[in-house]
Amino acid sequence: MKNNEEERLQQEMNKEQELPQSIRMTFDQSYGKIRQQSKKKSKKSWLKPVSAAVATIALSSALLLTNDTALAKLQAFFGFNDSGLNTASENGDVQYVGQSQQSEDIKITMEHFFSDAYRLGLQLNIETEEIQMDDLYFIDMEYLLYNAQGEVIDAHLSDTKPIAGPLMFSGNTYQLKNLKKNAATLEMLADSSSKAVPSLDGARIAIETMHFYTNKEGVISVDGEWAFDLQPGNIETQDFVAENEVVGLELLQATLTNGSMHISYKINRNVKDENYYFDTALINNSNVEFFPNGANIEYVDGYTTINSVFPYSIWNEHDTLSLSVDGYEKLKIMIKKE
Repeated sequence: MKNNEEERLQQEMNKEQELPQSIRMTFDQSYGKIRQQSKKKSKKSWLKPVSAAVATIALSSALLLTNDTALAKLQAFFGFNDSGLNTASENGDVQYVGQSQQSEDIKITMEHFFSDAYRLGLQLNIETEEIQMDDLYFIDMEYLLYNAQGEVIDAHLSDTKPIAGPLMFSGNTYQLKNLKKNAATLEMLADSSSKAVPSLDGARIAIETMHFYTNKEGVISVDGEWAFDLQPGNIETQDFVAENEVVGLELLQATLTNGSMHISYKINRNVKDENYYFDTALINNSNVEFFPNGANIEYVDGYTTINSVFPYSIWNEHDTLSLSVDGYEKLKIMIKKE
């Protein structure tokens, strides 16, 4: 029997039948256990809860791609409508990969790859008979991420599989697009809000299980082996410091990188609302606001420490930025002088 979350997803899809080919889902691992139906019809619970952000669903219009590699590189991940990632892509930070692996009658091609100091992005083309245009509404996957030394540095696995290593990413955002008979494009964007991602030069991502969410058969899970080598581009970073003092708010760290900005700050009260970070914004010189997708929140001795990743790029023009936190004056931050 499907749980309430899967039923809700299906209800949302039924309401929006005019947009069956473009689904964007912000899927946080905090939903806990989802009942799944495997290809052999056996059931298992899966997904380890990691963060407390609320999962949301949004529908977007289909994105048309061309076969031109250069143009495709600029359009990679465009469907996320993420300003930091879009700017990074326009400046050549999205790597074209073109690797293909086949296992259990499923062919997966990694088309594009992106990484910076706090983010990981994948664009995968998936070919399988499990994909039907009028039935499939979401794809998820289980994977292990290894560094160049073969050590696990991140994982997204069923709760039946122990994780050997630290978790780098607090939540994954998935987008399904270009859906057609027996093929679809799956994009994933993950943020590491608690700490910087170690070097992915020579890293490898190994996909172990693909989950196909269908209206007719529930969740079809297929175990296999799809491994891809990762070769990131040059990662740029720039540290910022506070320019002014704000009573009750302390900036702990601010680092800008290719397609994101990581900000860690502490406030002088214990925030009980796990969605408090929604009231935090990064503001540029043109007074444009940028909001985080999630946060890592810790409560210690009456203080709250919040770590968030904002969709802002090092390639944007900036001198002084501002951090707006609900209940406090704006904190101006400037580039740290060497």
